[in-house]
Amino acid sequence: MKKFLYILLALVLVVVIGIAALLALVDPNQFKPLIAEQVKKNTGRELVISGDIDWRFFPSVGLTLGETEFRNPEGFAEANLVRFSNAELSVAVMPLLSQQLEVGNVSLNDARVFIQTRKDGVSNLDGIGAQASTATSADESAAEQQPQSTTPESSDIAPSQESPAAGWTISLAGVELVNASAVIRDDKTGALTDIEQLNVSLTRFAPGEWAKAAFDVQGKNGELTFTAKGETELNIAPTLDGAELKALTLDAQAADKVNKIESVSLTVDQFRVGDWSALTFSAKGEIPDLAFDAKGETRLKLSADFNLASVEGLSLNSNVKGNALPRPEMKIGLTADASYDVAKGLATLSAFTTQVDEIALDGKASFQTADIPVIRFDVHSDNIDLDAFLGLDKASKAASSKTGSEAPTTGEASGTSTTQAATAVDKSKEPDLSALKTLDIAGKVAIDNFKAANAKVSAVVTELAVKKGVLNLKRFDAKLYGGSINAKATIDANGKLPTYKVTKHIKGVQVQPLLVDVAEFENLAGTGNIDINLSGTGLAETRIRQNIAGTVDINFADGSVYGVNVAEMIREARATLKGKKAEYVKEERKTDFSALTSTMKLGKGVLSTNNLYLASPLLRIDGEGQTNLVSEDIDFTVMTSVVESSQGQGGKDIDELKDLTVPIDVKGNWTEPKFSLNLKELLKRNNELEKKAEREVERGLKKLLGDKADDDKVKDAANKLLKGLFN
Repeated sequence: MKKFLYILLALVLVVVIGIAALLALVDPNQFKPLIAEQVKKNTGRELVISGDIDWRFFPSVGLTLGETEFRNPEGFAEANLVRFSNAELSVAVMPLLSQQLEVGNVSLNDARVFIQTRKDGVSNLDGIGAQASTATSADESAAEQQPQSTTPESSDIAPSQESPAAGWTISLAGVELVNASAVIRDDKTGALTDIEQLNVSLTRFAPGEWAKAAFDVQGKNGELTFTAKGETELNIAPTLDGAELKALTLDAQAADKVNKIESVSLTVDQFRVGDWSALTFSAKGEIPDLAFDAKGETRLKLSADFNLASVEGLSLNSNVKGNALPRPEMKIGLTADASYDVAKGLATLSAFTTQVDEIALDGKASFQTADIPVIRFDVHSDNIDLDAFLGLDKASKAASSKTGSEAPTTGEASGTSTTQAATAVDKSKEPDLSALKTLDIAGKVAIDNFKAANAKVSAVVTELAVKKGVLNLKRFDAKLYGGSINAKATIDANGKLPTYKVTKHIKGVQVQPLLVDVAEFENLAGTGNIDINLSGTGLAETRIRQNIAGTVDINFADGSVYGVNVAEMIREARATLKGKKAEYVKEERKTDFSALTSTMKLGKGVLSTNNLYLASPLLRIDGEGQTNLVSEDIDFTVMTSVVESSQGQGGKDIDELKDLTVPIDVKGNWTEPKFSLNLKELLKRNNELEKKAEREVERGLKKLLGDKADDDKVKDAANKLLKGLFN
C-alpha cells in the first residue's frame, strides 16, 4: 500500500513539476507573431492579438485568448471583420492516451462580425483564403511532378495509416457564445441587417448523447426590429452521419413603423430524417389595415435523401380584421396535404379544403419553380355568393334607399364633379397585364351555384390558361335563367395595347329576370338566344367603346317590350288622321311579340342595325338605327304595321287599321329612352290616308262654313294647313 502511495505522490509531483516547468519555460505569448504571420500568409489579412494568451489547467489543460481583431482591408466602414474580447478552449490530457478527445467548455465573449459589400461590388470577404489556395495549388503541382510509386506495398500502407483515427471518440463539455453581434451591410442595395445581441449555449455534447441548446437574438433588418429565442435538445449519431432534435420551441416578435408582429411561435415534438414530426405554430399581429390571429398544426417528414418534404394533415385557422377586407371581420380555414420535391422544385397541394366565411373551396394545386413559374389547379365549390361576400348587395340597397334624397349643396356638387372627372380619367387607363408574361397557369374551376353582380348561374365550369402573355379562357359553361351560356375568350398582352376576342352563345335564357337582376331593366321579356362574336384593342373602358368590333345576333321568342304600347299608338295615329281624339281604354304600356330578331354590328364606337324585326299576330315591326357607344345617344326608327283583323291588346277593336304603317322614333339616351310618333314619316308612307285626311278636312269645313267652304281662298288656306301638317 505504501508503494502505491509513493507512486501516486511521484506522479503528482511529476505533474506539478511539469506544470511549473511549462509556466516557467514556455510563454504562449511568444507565439503571437508566429500566429499572426501564418494568418497573414493564409488569408492576406492582419490578425492583431492585443490581449494575453494564458495557460489554463483546471478543470483541463487549455488556453485563454484575450482581445483579438481580424482586420478588414482599407476602404471599409469598420476596421475589423471579426473581433472578440475573450476566448477559452481546453482539452483533457489523460483521455488522449485512450483515444478520447474531450474538449472542455468553449467560450467566446463579445464577438462581433462585420460584413460589407460596397457600392462598387467589392466585399470584405473577397480574397480570404486566396493565398492559401495558391499555396495549396503549388503544393499539388509539386506533388504531381514527383514520381508515383505503383508498388503493391505502397497501396497497402494507406488503410493502415488511417485506421488509428477510426477509434477516436469526441466530446465537448459545452459551447458559449456570449453577447455576440453582427452587421451585414450591402451598400449596392441599401440593405442592412444588424444583429445587436446573440447568445448561444450548448451543454455537454457527445455523439450518441442528448444535449440541450438554447439561443436568444435581437436586432434590426432595415426598419424592422426583431427578437427571437428558442431551445431544443439535439443528438448527433455516433457515426456523425445523422442528427435528431426534440422538444424544439421558438418564439419571435418583430415590428416596424407600420407592421407589428406580436408573436410567432413554433413547437416540434421531435425531428429525425425519415420520420414524421408533429408541429404546432401560431402568429398574431397587425399589418396596414389588417389584424390577424392564426393557429395551426401539421405533421412533417423529410426523406432520407433530403429530396422530398411531406406535410400531412395541415390545419390552419385564422381570424382577420381590417379595412383591407371585404368585411370588417373574417374567418379563414385551411386543411390540406402537401409535398415539395427539391430536385424538381415542385410543390403539390393535394386534397385541400379552404373556408373563407361562407365560401368553401376544395381541390388540388401545384407550383413548380422555373424562370416562369408553372401553376396548375383544379378547384370546386358548392356555392359562392360574391355579392354577399363583398357586401355589394348591402351597398346596392343603401344606394337605392338614398334615391330621391335632397340634391347636394354647391360644395357637394363640386365634389361630385371632381369625382366624376377623376373617374373619367380612370376610364382611359389600361389595366396592368404585365403579370401575364411572368406566369404559366392552367386549371379548372367548377362551381355548383354562383352569384355575381346579382346574376345567378349554376353548374359553372371554367377552364383557363395563362402563358407567354396570353390569357386563354378555353371554356366557360353555365346554366342561367332557364337556359345556358357557352363562352370562349382570349386576351393578348404582348402588344403596345392588349387585344381581345370573345365568342359567346346564349340559348333559351329568360331575358326579363336576367335583365332585372343584372341591370334593373325590365322593359324586355322573352326567351332569348344570343350569339356574340367580338374583338378589339385596348381594355380601358373608353377604348373598349371606341374600338370594339364584331356582331351580336339576337333571337327572342314569345316576349314583350315594356314601356311602349304600339297598338295604342296606332289608334292614336288613326284618331289624329281623322281629326278626332282616340276612343279607347287606357292599357298597359307593353307590346307583345312572338319573335324579335336583329343583327347588331359594332365598329368605330357605334352599334347599328338595319334588320330589327318584331312579329306578333297583330303587328309587324321593322327597325333600323344606331346608338353611339361613347355618348350613349340613341337614334332608331321603328316601322310598325297592323297585319291582321283582330281584337287588339285590351280587347279594343282596330280592324280598320289593317295595313297601316306607323313610324315610331326612339331617341334620347340609354338611361332615358324616348318614344314618339313620327307624323311626317307617317303621312309620307300612307298616301291613301292623306287623301282621306283631305276629304275629312273638306267635310269639316262644310259643316263649319257651309257654302263658303267652296270659296277658292278658303280652299287655299285649307291646302296650306294640310301641307304644313303632312310636311
